Amino acid sequence: MTPDYAFDPAAIIGSRTMQSSTGKDVIVELCSPARMPDPPFDWFCAYRITGLDDDAIDGRALGIDAIQALTLALVHVGDRLRTATTGLTFLGRNDLFLPTTPVPDPWAAR
Repeated sequence: MTPDYAFDPAAIIGSRTMQSSTGKDVIVELCSPARMPDPPFDWFCAYRITGLDDDAIDGRALGIDAIQALTLALVHVGDRLRTATTGLTFLGRNDLFLPTTPVPDPWAAR
């Protein structure tokens, strides 16, 4: 049997609505971190992005504890939205105020 890490609308703890360049709403919803249903019983945090593609994008991040799972879920969402080609804005700004994975500068001094 496959463990259930599915997005659960009853567990939503926060959401954010952004706008695409076409005026369409893009909504991010985060679920409360929960224990993994199988060993090693760490934590996961499910999320859903709607409005970016035709179908909802469901994902999850795993962490050693609830804080890490939640933080990594925010980074997963930030990374996914950073690559979106729809020109997203939040509160009229290009900065979505979500963490992302740093992209190394190949020309930076070493």
